[in-house]
Amino acid sequence: MSGQNEPWIPADSNIKELTTRVIIIGVLLGGVMTAANAYLGLYVGMTVSASIPAAVMSMLILRGFKFKDVTILENNSVQTMASAGESLAAGVIFTVPALLVIGIWNDIQWLDTFLIAILGGLLGTMFTIALRRLFIVEEALPYPEGVACKEVLVAGEKGGAGLVAIIYALLIGATYGWMVKAFTATQAKVQGVGSLVGTRFYAGSDLSLALLSVGYIVGIKNRCFHLP
Repeated sequence: MSGQNEPWIPADSNIKELTTRVIIIGVLLGGVMTAANAYLGLYVGMTVSASIPAAVMSMLILRGFKFKDVTILENNSVQTMASAGESLAAGVIFTVPALLVIGIWNDIQWLDTFLIAILGGLLGTMFTIALRRLFIVEEALPYPEGVACKEVLVAGEKGGAGLVAIIYALLIGATYGWMVKAFTATQAKVQGVGSLVGTRFYAGSDLSLALLSVGYIVGIKNRCFHLP
């Protein structure tokens, strides 16, 4: 949305959204995102959000391969399909292995796992439809990840300086991550432990560009929820 309650694309506009190329690219990109998150989740016990990478990849693929008359709604559809893989992967890898641990399954049941993922996805979609108006329209929660995805898609739609800024941001983030993780040029975390009056205290900070970006999007005034 371009404003607080103003849609970027007017409701009466009739532009392409769910096309053949969107379905093909969305399914392929979703498969890649799902496989990556499933591997990461089983390896380290957590998944990473795929929404923003999916938005960037959607924009780069549809714009980079010079598809004709690409619309922002097509980009949004690809991003949504690709990012859904993260949720399905998390739903499977955090529940199905428990069946192996407690001995109900002796091996992975592929058909049953597939049905669990399909039914879980449908159930999540149904709840999303029911709760959308409350959380998005009435409460107008900030959803920093959604705001970031919107900015990526709008920048791709406008092109020019906005698109160049996204490419620079990708290069800077990749370079920082590579230097920290691969070459250990600096510590990813700053932390320490001290003792006072027989009590030990711990304090730490995570030097993360992702967290810094989320903080910028959320802003100081939205740092907490105000309960009635």
